[in-house]
Amino acid sequence: MQYQIIRDISVSEMAQALGLSFEGAGEQLVKTIGSLANTQSRVLKFANKPQEGQLNGIIIGLDGTEAESLIISENPRLDFCRALQFLIDSGTLVKSVISSEIDKSAVIADSAVIEDGVSIGKGTIIEHNVTIHQGSVIGDNSIIRANSVIGAQGFGFEKSDDGSWVRFPHLGRVIIGNNVEIGALNSVCVGALDNTVIHDGVKTDNLVHIAHNCQIGKNSILTACTELSGGVVLGEGVWMGPNSSTMQKVKIDDSAVVGLGSVVTKDVESGNIVAGVPAKVIRRG
Repeated sequence: MQYQIIRDISVSEMAQALGLSFEGAGEQLVKTIGSLANTQSRVLKFANKPQEGQLNGIIIGLDGTEAESLIISENPRLDFCRALQFLIDSGTLVKSVISSEIDKSAVIADSAVIEDGVSIGKGTIIEHNVTIHQGSVIGDNSIIRANSVIGAQGFGFEKSDDGSWVRFPHLGRVIIGNNVEIGALNSVCVGALDNTVIHDGVKTDNLVHIAHNCQIGKNSILTACTELSGGVVLGEGVWMGPNSSTMQKVKIDDSAVVGLGSVVTKDVESGNIVAGVPAKVIRRG
């Protein structure tokens, strides 16, 4: 995550700003933002659905949710978006100061836009008109082809009661490993609350879209016009066929193959070949 909370804000103050009631310790301080995967205390999170057992931290959730501290909401995701925007607008949640680290052996086109706070490793090549946003990390001996955008805000909105759309601010980073090749005209979005991670040896063709929080395992191949929705997890050595699309939070295990034009709506087991709309198993690994 590339944001930090720079002043104390309590559960009671947060609830009051949102016009919501709370249960638990009103004096508990919000120290950072996270997803439910972060089990630490003093972390602001949201839970759209009932969870098993008591949740640590400060939860924006439905009435009856068991939590260390609960800000009660009828629409937790919307109110979490509102909470983040309040923290940003009030100057409480700000971008961290990250030092740029660009190795002298990296080759960067004059037309590329590299924001402050970017890390680029040894021997990496950044081609013409690439944009790399703050907080992005690119490893050694990787290539970012022309006109790609690394680390832009992802597409996340929640509809308010009046029908307008409220942006979900994405606070994470993009982490790209070693020996990765990102094709031309790719879009790789920052993580929402965690990071978007592309592991070593991954290769993407042209016109690939990788949404927020995706995790792409080593040596996977994403061919032309592959679209990965938010939170998709690819194992190692996965092959994604041209024009394939994958629904959010789907997991595709190691060495699986997704056929041309397929729409993946369910998890895919290791080694399986799937194809079609919706994608179905045509050969088991």
